[in-house]
Amino acid sequence: MSNPSAGLRCGLFLPLVGLSWEELRTRARQAEDSGFESFWVDDHFWFPGAPDRPHLEVWTALTALAMATQRMRLGPLVMCHSYRPPGLLAKMASSLAEVSNARLVLGMGAGYMDDEYRAFGYPVPSPRERVEQLEETLEILRLTFTRDRASFEGRHHVVREAPLVPKPARGALPLLLGGSGDRFLRLVARYADVWNCPNPAWRELGARREKLVAECERIGRDPATIEVSEQVVVVVGRSDDEVRRETGRARDALGEFARFDGDVHVGRPEQVAEALLGRRALGVETVLVMFGDWGSREQIDLFGREVLPLLT
Repeated sequence: MSNPSAGLRCGLFLPLVGLSWEELRTRARQAEDSGFESFWVDDHFWFPGAPDRPHLEVWTALTALAMATQRMRLGPLVMCHSYRPPGLLAKMASSLAEVSNARLVLGMGAGYMDDEYRAFGYPVPSPRERVEQLEETLEILRLTFTRDRASFEGRHHVVREAPLVPKPARGALPLLLGGSGDRFLRLVARYADVWNCPNPAWRELGARREKLVAECERIGRDPATIEVSEQVVVVVGRSDDEVRRETGRARDALGEFARFDGDVHVGRPEQVAEALLGRRALGVETVLVMFGDWGSREQIDLFGREVLPLLT
């Protein structure tokens, strides 16, 4: 189990909304230079509430980022399984793991934006079907990553004697699952290396983690083998006046994406660090930070210089 007195690992979650490739590359290199351990982007055709703003495709962006960075782990937070058949996804993931020198962490989720499904011609599964489809996808990934030929026939997906070369180093690649429902946590217990608690579920993190521990014990898995990460939103300023100014910008940028009643960690560097370290008592080992202004260079710089050193 985690040690509440220990530090935190820290990744940067940068939504792709409104970013050109040059801007994304600049932010990623800045994050790496600032000491962030990992870098995450979203898998959407458009970001929630912003359908008319530029938005790069996640797999194209991650491949380019693998060439633009050297050290950070890279991943989607999180990839919607519905948009790519599982056999193709396995091939894409193993290829990017090779290209990135084993820095890919495959973040997966069940999907939720019905309008996005409809706009791009995908059938809209029920919530229960999405979890069922995700489970089959995860099983196919496991098989293709570990067997010479993978065969699986489920209700939703089929592969037959599928080869996968090159395979990820060490026969697998790290798998992060992001979600908090009971059925979803059963998949985490069975398949995941990392569980990411999404920001809207922050109040339930302790109870959700207890359910995950119980599910691990039910199937005979050591819950300590699953890293607990949390998606967090941060607004940081050097002074109280700057905090108020940045909070106003964040409210305008985020709209309904996050509420300022605890969903967002707001304050000077030492206050933000204290709030994030407090999540250790709930078992959090890694925080994936999204900034309230979508990740300006100024917020990344201030967090890297004055908050990150306080988290170790």
